[in-house]
Amino acid sequence: MSRDRISDRRRAVAISGVGAVSGAGLGSEALWTAVTDRRVLTGPVTRFDMSRYPARCGVEVPSAAVAALDSVVPGHESLAARYLAAAALEGLRHAGLPAHGPKQRLGAFVGTVMATRPILDRGIGPGRLAVPGLGWARPDGVLDTLRETVQVTGPTVLLAPGCAAGNSAIAAGCRAIAAGEVDVAVCGGVSELSLEILAMFTSLRALAVDMVRPFDVNRRGTIPGEGAGVLVLEPADRVVARGRRPLARVLACAAAADAHNPTQPHPDGNGLVSTVHGCLDQAGLTADDVDWVCAHGTGTPASDGIEARAVAKALAGRRRPVVSSLKGQFGHAEGAAAALEAVVAVRALAEDFVPGNVTLIEPDPVCGGIDLVEPAGRRTPVRSVLSQAFGFGGGVSTILLGKGESAAG
Repeated sequence: MSRDRISDRRRAVAISGVGAVSGAGLGSEALWTAVTDRRVLTGPVTRFDMSRYPARCGVEVPSAAVAALDSVVPGHESLAARYLAAAALEGLRHAGLPAHGPKQRLGAFVGTVMATRPILDRGIGPGRLAVPGLGWARPDGVLDTLRETVQVTGPTVLLAPGCAAGNSAIAAGCRAIAAGEVDVAVCGGVSELSLEILAMFTSLRALAVDMVRPFDVNRRGTIPGEGAGVLVLEPADRVVARGRRPLARVLACAAAADAHNPTQPHPDGNGLVSTVHGCLDQAGLTADDVDWVCAHGTGTPASDGIEARAVAKALAGRRRPVVSSLKGQFGHAEGAAAALEAVVAVRALAEDFVPGNVTLIEPDPVCGGIDLVEPAGRRTPVRSVLSQAFGFGGGVSTILLGKGESAAG
């Protein structure tokens, strides 16, 4: 297991801005409003012909929001590249930082699953061997529009650890901040809905036909989504020196690989348990200090039960861990999923609100060791949030976030 020691108060990592593009539209405010309004954004896919598929739902960035990108970022053949740049610009604006600042060392740390693969998808099919003018899509092409709109003077890192991508990118940015390599880290994850992804999950029989129901006894699978989520990280003392108030703190990050199965987590959730313990050890907290577990919760029959048992084991304390998954509302945005969930977690800390399991009707008895939040959510003090993500191949990445008011320590 990798443990990223970032909780030293002399190098406390603060979140100064957030940005998002999602099935709710452009902006982090649209994302949060959808959460609190309990909107379920899954629906029939319109971008591809899904008539031959038994499950035809997805979560698309609305067409009006895609059109609105023209006034925000330059054009690019990859929607993912545009989603990422738009989220980054919002995050920097939210943080009160310029997109072009010659005196700031800014690094970009981005997680993805398929990167620019959808470009290739458009060139594959009956009678099509290539798309004129596109050639071979470069994975790092997903960073093109970001580089065009933001002056990146520090490292540019593209990570692809499966659906743990967003948390892995946040952890990489934290390490760079703590090591003094950058002043500002733009961190997040991005995904563009891909016909290949839909076909792959169909072949795995992992898709729900109408709705994602994490932790429900009648859950039948997940539904792919898309978008981008970004956190802007800085040393806490730098944020305060600029006269700003940190939105939240990154208390700890941890990663593990249980190397059990290409597509399924270890039945005992060993990787998740080790990352949760690693985060708590780093932050000097106990299980009872965690007020919300933002679960991976994909709605697949096997994964949710394993995750519930692992969370109950890792956070055994005086009370059952409080758990909910956002994928019932937003589907599984793959490379963007954990990053979008981190954006929601930052707002949950500020608003003292725990989002609910919006599509939960009948909790599965195998998930009895955790406290599943009712669909309406809960108004309650939220001091810290544990957000976890799994990737195919056994990768697990977990981050622990705390309130921002004591970030300068």
